[in-house]
Order: sequence, then structure tokens, then C-alpha cells
Amino acid sequence: MPRQSSPAFQQFETIRAQLDLRSRAVVVTFLCDVLRPRGKSVFLADLISLLSPVGVSERVLRTAVFRMSRDGWLETSRVGRQAVYRVTHEGWRLIEPGCRQFYTAPATGWDGQWTLIMFDNHSLSTEQKRSVARTLSWRGFGMVSSNVFAHPGIDVVLTRQILNETGLASAAISLRAETQDIVESASLRDMVASTWNLASLQQQYLQKLALFEPLLSIDLASECTPDLAFALRMVLMHGFKQVVLRDPGLPAQLLPADWPGHRAREVIRQLYWQLVPLSEPFIAQHLRPCPADGRLEADTKTGNSELAVWFFKRLGGPDVVKRAGEA
Repeated sequence: MPRQSSPAFQQFETIRAQLDLRSRAVVVTFLCDVLRPRGKSVFLADLISLLSPVGVSERVLRTAVFRMSRDGWLETSRVGRQAVYRVTHEGWRLIEPGCRQFYTAPATGWDGQWTLIMFDNHSLSTEQKRSVARTLSWRGFGMVSSNVFAHPGIDVVLTRQILNETGLASAAISLRAETQDIVESASLRDMVASTWNLASLQQQYLQKLALFEPLLSIDLASECTPDLAFALRMVLMHGFKQVVLRDPGLPAQLLPADWPGHRAREVIRQLYWQLVPLSEPFIAQHLRPCPADGRLEADTKTGNSELAVWFFKRLGGPDVVKRAGEA
């Protein structure tokens, strides 16, 4: 790590002190951001080396991956005397939706269409109701009444997939509805603000912006060593992920004019594509290819796979930094 007087390092320490760096959540951030474009497996020793600058100790990390393996997210094997952890199909099924949601910008337009899901409350147990509410809330639905959930514009195929995830598709009815007088409807905006608790989400965005926006005034290219750039990249993703994944991605017509989520997305984009090239040497140094993945080179370097194409489109792509500088 660089000298402690470095502005970038000092801001990293400020950020780290404010974040909940639970090791399991940090591991998920790593799997999504770093491992996903490269493969499915990682040597435990490499994972320990990579997450050390972030502040995750070896003991805590070993406990985290053991529990993730026990819960079916990871499976373990050995290459010689070294432990290897591989993300299972179930693990990617759980990780992938949030991963895609984070890196994909919300839709800019809206036609006033809503997807409504209604459940027969009499046929559901209390625990089933809680499970449905958790699943649909995580996928951006708002609870407009005890058995009715709404989402502005999610498509039919994805709706069916989400209902299947609840395991209660047979107890649900899916409908399409249309809003009249979108802009003029104050009652609609009030309903949206309360249903999705926008006030709380707004406060969380402002808190994260206060932590990360100062990095934009620092010359990261000259201030960051590769390990610090990687640590900043991880806390950037981890810190904002806690808010972005709670954001239902509502269209602009339903949000306040000064919605801080828009600024947050811009800050994430600019910082991410500054930090990626600065942090990749550290990743290349410590992340060895695993024989189980059948590849010798990271897809983020070769650019020959569908995942690599997706990687370079994340958050608008690397040219977003250039565009921001020209604005």
C-alpha cells in the first residue's frame, strides 16, 4: 500500500471506516466484479492475497468461504496441496441478478405501463408472505397493499421467472396496467415515494456520495499503487452495491427532479473506469488461472467472450471517463 499521507489512501481509510465490510458480502463483490469475466474458480491463497488490502483478514475470509461452501454457493476441491473454490450453478443463480442490476443503467424512458402481481393471502402462510415480499422487493417491486405488488414496466418473461423464484407462482396473478396523466399525477408520485421509501434511499445515496465523490478530485493515476487501486475498486463496488441493489430503478418520471441516484451512477461510472486499468496489474499478479476453468488467460484481456463484451459495457463502458472529461 502507498504512504499513509497519500490523499487517495487517506480517503480509502475514511471510506473503509464507514462501510460494513462483512467478509461474505465482500467475497460476493469480488466474485461479481473480478472473477465473473474470468472464470468460476479461485485459489484460496489468491483470494486471501487479493482481499488483504481491502482489510479482510485471512481468518475471517476462511470462515466466510467455508460457510458459503456449506450453503451451496461454492464448492471446494484441491489442486495439489492448494484449496480451490468454485462458484456453483446455484451460487451464480443467486449472484447474477444483482450483478447485472448493478452494472446495467436503469431504463431512461417509460410508457406508463405497470406490472401488477396479486397473491391470494388466504392460501399463504405468514412465512410464505414474508418470503414473497423479500423476493419481490429485492427485484424492484413495491408493495402497494398486503397482497398486491407493482413494478413500472418489468417484462412478462422476467415476471414469470421472478414468480418461479418465489415457488408460489400457482398462487399468483400477473396483470398489466397503465397510468394516465403520468406527470400531472401528484397522488401517483406520493404513492411511489411511500411505497418504495424513497426518502430513506435518497439519504443512503447522499451518504455514499459524501464518501466517494471526493475521490474525483484526486489524481488517482499518480496517487494509487495497484493494490490501493484494487482496494478502492472493491470498496466502491461494495459500498454503492448496498444502495443500488435496494434501488428499484424507477423511471425518471416517478422520481424527484434532484434524485441523487442519478449523480451516484455517474460517480460510480467515472471512478470505476479510472480504477479498472490501475487495479488490473494487481489482479494479474495475484489471480492465477485455475485448471478447472480450462483457460490460461483472463477474458477481460482477450476480449473474445460474451462475458468480456459485457465487462467492457459495464456502467457505460471505459469511454465514459473520456466523455465526462469532454463535457
